[in-house]
Amino acid sequence: MNTLFKYIFIFLLAASSQLSAQTVSIVSDNATASGNAAYPQKDTLFFYADIASATLSVAPISGSNVTYTWDKYENGGWTEVMTINVPDFPAVINEGAYRVTVNNNGVFVGQDVCWTFEPRILTLEVDTIFSDCTHIQLTTNTTTKPLNYLNPANGNPYTVNYELAYEWSSEPAGDANTYTEAQPTMEAPVEPITYAATAIAFNGAHSLEANFVYDDPKAVEANFTFNVTDRENKNELPINTKFTGITEYTGSSEILVFINDSSKGLNKSYTIDFNTNTEGGEEKPTENDLIEITFDKLGEYYMDVSVKNDLSGCTDLTPLGPIKIEEIYLGIPNVFTPDGDGINDEFMAVYSSIKEFKLIVFNRWGRKVFQTTDPGEAWDGKIGGKDAAEGVYFYVVTAKGYNKGEERKYEGPVHLLRGN
Repeated sequence: MNTLFKYIFIFLLAASSQLSAQTVSIVSDNATASGNAAYPQKDTLFFYADIASATLSVAPISGSNVTYTWDKYENGGWTEVMTINVPDFPAVINEGAYRVTVNNNGVFVGQDVCWTFEPRILTLEVDTIFSDCTHIQLTTNTTTKPLNYLNPANGNPYTVNYELAYEWSSEPAGDANTYTEAQPTMEAPVEPITYAATAIAFNGAHSLEANFVYDDPKAVEANFTFNVTDRENKNELPINTKFTGITEYTGSSEILVFINDSSKGLNKSYTIDFNTNTEGGEEKPTENDLIEITFDKLGEYYMDVSVKNDLSGCTDLTPLGPIKIEEIYLGIPNVFTPDGDGINDEFMAVYSSIKEFKLIVFNRWGRKVFQTTDPGEAWDGKIGGKDAAEGVYFYVVTAKGYNKGEERKYEGPVHLLRGN
């Protein structure tokens, strides 16, 4: 073989091999999603939010004179749009099939076909499948614009299956925003609620929102706390600092409790079940729909406060307690210093769970200088509005508790000192 001819043949063979190794593939930078055709060639399917702004291109092919011939599939065959030397499709894109054929110096390099679509969700409806005391299941029904295509090789028809994603929300807010399926099962609402569903096609190519008002919820949600009447007696034990919005309490009898109702639901009624180790508690509904309960016997109390939807039968409860009542106690000081320094300025009994009380203070000659039946009241060291003399005074205290046999009597001296 002629040496020059041999080298020319090898060069052409190498160039041909290099071109044939390059893959021709249509790409689109602004498609929201892509897929593959169902027919054997598996041509690419592109989806757009606005097909008027769609772009098609081919990865550039290396060569000395590369041409790109773009065709559109029309009326059962391919119609040439344009042959150019750049890889970008040169015209406005519509829905349909496009083909690009790449040549270099008239030598075929490769060919690719794609389909372009503008999906549309036409309608979206939301409804319920079921609702009970704990859950509600919603469902969606959609209609969509048909996306039809065919195999250019034989004309066999196909239809794109919409792959819809869903976003959920609700007003008032709940757990709806955690679901992405078409038929989510959510926590049952306890008040009228509006659900919003957004169906999304092909990664945002199109979306549609629909609302569903659910105005007759079956479920209820118990949310109860209680307040305790603060007698504001600084000498009553035990010392408490919180009396409102509480769920447990330890105090001195009698304890007056008001149930706070923050429960949710419709057609509500209420019950209270007591669990105690002693008899006590008196249930008295008041004008403002708070439930007032008096605990006066030594012991530990628990309450299950329930709410019920009388139409659906759904119930829920809040356990409250313990409510502990301290036993009777009296502590009598033997000295006080009414000098106005805010420390130990008054003579008073320290007490808990006193039902009946009487305190009498006498001077050294047996004259009564102070008397009260209120255990929270103190002697300020004055007689007739004037400072009493320093010295020793005598007291007599009698008290009864709330339980049978609880009686106390104390007598003794108390020293009044002024220190000035």
